[in-house]
Amino acid sequence: MCRRMALAALAAVFNLSVAGATEVMPGVSSPSEQEAVIAVEDEWIRAEVSRDEATLRRVLDDQFVLNSNSGQTSGKEALIEGVLGWNMTGQTISERSVLATGDTAVIFGTTELRFAVPGEADTTSLLRYTSTYVKRDGQWRAIALHMAKRTSE
Repeated sequence: MCRRMALAALAAVFNLSVAGATEVMPGVSSPSEQEAVIAVEDEWIRAEVSRDEATLRRVLDDQFVLNSNSGQTSGKEALIEGVLGWNMTGQTISERSVLATGDTAVIFGTTELRFAVPGEADTTSLLRYTSTYVKRDGQWRAIALHMAKRTSE
């Protein structure tokens, strides 16, 4: 039964037509739960841009794992250390869809990260990402993030 539900959920995800906005998937979970997960992800994005360590520590689960676009795997502390050293000037989500069921949610999206380095030209990274959230003690927390480079549109 669980396997059939998982396969049905994956089939629904791959049949999505997402363009330019956040899309919730009807019938999988309540819109309010999906919106709650998106709100946590938006907090995470703002915390990265502003280098807000307290918020990062709150929204990232202690078991958090990152698979970066460079092929490296790291945990919560390494990500926070990296973010605090970045000079990110902005981040824009161009498409995002969320699948939530029970105490687990997955967000699929694309993002543009903008960085400024003194004395160098500003850089932009275009990425496709999958972020996974778990609900612990009534709060959504990011437990995993996978990022892959994408080409410009």
